[in-house]
Amino acid sequence: MSAVERNILTVVEPSIELDELEMTDVESGSENSDGTTMKEKPSKFSTMIPLIKINSYEVQGDRLETFILNCTGFYPTCKFSFFDRDGMFTARFFPKDGDIIQLFIRSQGNETTFKPIRIDFTVEKITPLGGGGATDTSSELMVEGRMHVPNLFTEKVQFQDNTSWNSLLAIAEELKLGYASNVEDTADQQIWTNPYDTAQKFIEDITSNSYLNDDTFLTSYIDPYYYLTFVDANKFFGMEDDLEVSQMFQQNAMDTMGSGDQEDSESTFPNMLSNQLDLQGTARYISKYQQVNNSGKISKNNGYKRYTQYWDLNAKEFISEFVDPITSNTPGMVPATKGRTINGEVEGPVNDQVKFKFLGTQGDNVHDNYYYASIQNFQNLAEINKLGMTVELDTINPAILRYSRIYCHMMETAQMVKGTLTAPENDENAPNDSVRRAETPDNAGSDTNNEFGVVNEFLSGFYVITGIEYFLTKGPQPGGAGLKQRLHLRRREVTPST
Repeated sequence: MSAVERNILTVVEPSIELDELEMTDVESGSENSDGTTMKEKPSKFSTMIPLIKINSYEVQGDRLETFILNCTGFYPTCKFSFFDRDGMFTARFFPKDGDIIQLFIRSQGNETTFKPIRIDFTVEKITPLGGGGATDTSSELMVEGRMHVPNLFTEKVQFQDNTSWNSLLAIAEELKLGYASNVEDTADQQIWTNPYDTAQKFIEDITSNSYLNDDTFLTSYIDPYYYLTFVDANKFFGMEDDLEVSQMFQQNAMDTMGSGDQEDSESTFPNMLSNQLDLQGTARYISKYQQVNNSGKISKNNGYKRYTQYWDLNAKEFISEFVDPITSNTPGMVPATKGRTINGEVEGPVNDQVKFKFLGTQGDNVHDNYYYASIQNFQNLAEINKLGMTVELDTINPAILRYSRIYCHMMETAQMVKGTLTAPENDENAPNDSVRRAETPDNAGSDTNNEFGVVNEFLSGFYVITGIEYFLTKGPQPGGAGLKQRLHLRRREVTPST
């Protein structure tokens, strides 16, 4: 599958109106800046520390203690804590019902190419964490918010007589959201009804029963740029194809302070991430990683396949057909979600551990694959969460988007690990001879020079980004303080170990 076929393309732009966010102009040198010019531009710091306002109260960076923007669920949420050192927030700006949190995170690079993150959140909860009152310490507050989309939680009766793709487009336009997708339409024409549920529930119900063909499974979410995004997730899995090229960024805005435009720090680079040490200081460097394995829990709850069962009113017969989660079958790779494989054969309860779901009666008021699609989408979306990694980048990479494909090049630099992984193939103590030493111009052809590390082929390969978090670190940290990025990566295949 080509990169073009996987691309999530904009169908309509968002028209939602956000509250005006103002900041003092001390950088342009224009008349409204009181004649003050600065070589260092304060707005650039929003690439390092988010700009947050609540009721015109700016949460200054030195007061901000923690921050996380979570883009892993249906819509973005935020959670942050700060110190109200002068009591102004508590006395004059404390939120009431319906008040808004304004968030701005400046994009690295050219903002005509990479949009800044600008979100309004509804205040969901404020929790005192301590201090204040009769004490002499500043009060600390935890604030939680959800993306503000007017009428997203309004209950109403409505219907859409169309495919799921076009129905979601109509709902997005009604909510003044943008719409983006990597498919052009779906094969599921019917009347979709909303019986006094919220718009969010209506969107999720349509998505869960949407159908294109037997080789697709579909999901939807609202991204941090206010696009309702409807994707065929299966398009992103698979380990074949060449690496694409994307933008390269330096670690943070401080690198370009006083040096001219941000574009000075941009270049092109293969679309990959790595813990390779020579990438430190760039938005391609993985500073931390942790493997994820939820396979046993998911297999126990969902089985290895599930039977869709219902009474077909048209055919007047009982239907029982199974959904077998999709695999990619890439040459040289083995499925990582189908149970244990021994000598090339599947071993264990894979063929017997199945689930059954009776869904009721299906008539001519829904599309032919309505119930089948609900199980197909559910099973496959659960299946892709079995195996992967969670990685952290030392800076935000604006070229990385949810439900896109990324190649990870993982290195092992610990001397003991390198010695084990580069042991001769006939060494019984070598647990995985599929992991090999990386060759560089300096060590090519050498059997002893391992100073550049070895490639971990088990961990290396293409992954799908299923969720993104932006979080703040403070104090002495590896890679420095400031905004960082956490990626939730998933895959269905691995390089076999011997």
